[in-house]
Amino acid sequence: MGQHQHLQQKRVKSKARMSFVLLIILVFMVVEVITALMSHSLALLADAGHMLTDVGALTLGIVAIWFTGKPATPEKSYGYYRSEILAGFINALVLVGVAILILVQAYERLKQPPEVSAVPVFCLAVVGLIVNVVLLKLLDEFKTDSVNTRAAYLEILGDSMISIGVMASSVIIYFTHWYAADPIVSGIIGLLILPRTWLLLSECTNILMEGAPGHIDLASLRKSMLSIEGVIEVHDIHVWTITSGLDSMSAHVRIDPKAQAESVLDAVTRVVQDQYQLHHTTIQVEQAACESGVDACAP
Repeated sequence: MGQHQHLQQKRVKSKARMSFVLLIILVFMVVEVITALMSHSLALLADAGHMLTDVGALTLGIVAIWFTGKPATPEKSYGYYRSEILAGFINALVLVGVAILILVQAYERLKQPPEVSAVPVFCLAVVGLIVNVVLLKLLDEFKTDSVNTRAAYLEILGDSMISIGVMASSVIIYFTHWYAADPIVSGIIGLLILPRTWLLLSECTNILMEGAPGHIDLASLRKSMLSIEGVIEVHDIHVWTITSGLDSMSAHVRIDPKAQAESVLDAVTRVVQDQYQLHHTTIQVEQAACESGVDACAP
């Protein structure tokens, strides 16, 4: 229970921080949309679209954290921890759609780039960069806690890169009047979204499919268990993630008929906890059959 309580305490703290970040993003996004429409900047509108995904990601993340705090029921024995992973999966799918939409719009505008007011676009991009740096600082201590907080951190980091791109395009437009710079930067923004989204989508899919966590080497885990005195075979070993920071393991351990089952179980449990940080384990000990002979199984 200690690990569960510690995780929940961190999630409650991150929820408060994420709520504050969400409020700041909402206000700035509205300002950015208005400026983008007035200045005819697709790059700025693309940035606002990307910020909309930030809003969605943070909202889903906050709701998911609330769900994870609900107690387990007989029907849902693990509680609602997976709601966090489901939220991350939905966020990733939405991001893919946004990236595709930005790329399509950039292609259409590249054929006949509209005139863009460079000065207001540049000024807002500078403000956006400052805001994003502040938000990154606010989320820094939570960026490795869960899929949701990591997704939020990466989204805002991406927004920072986008702001730099928008600043660059507005400078080019101001000095050269080459309006194609705006849709080109928009296309780059769309392309930047996809790789990070793919990583998030892959991680969430692996968890939902109950695949082994990437940081756990099953071959090494099996070898460590086999190295324990009295263990002669390890089979049906499974490791999966319930939610970010909470991995589980189940395995069957076949032991020497002369070994003490309780002692071997304690040793195996210590190894998987200390070396692999697997604290939620179910280990079935199977005593091997004795060889023929009167004293074959005598200690």
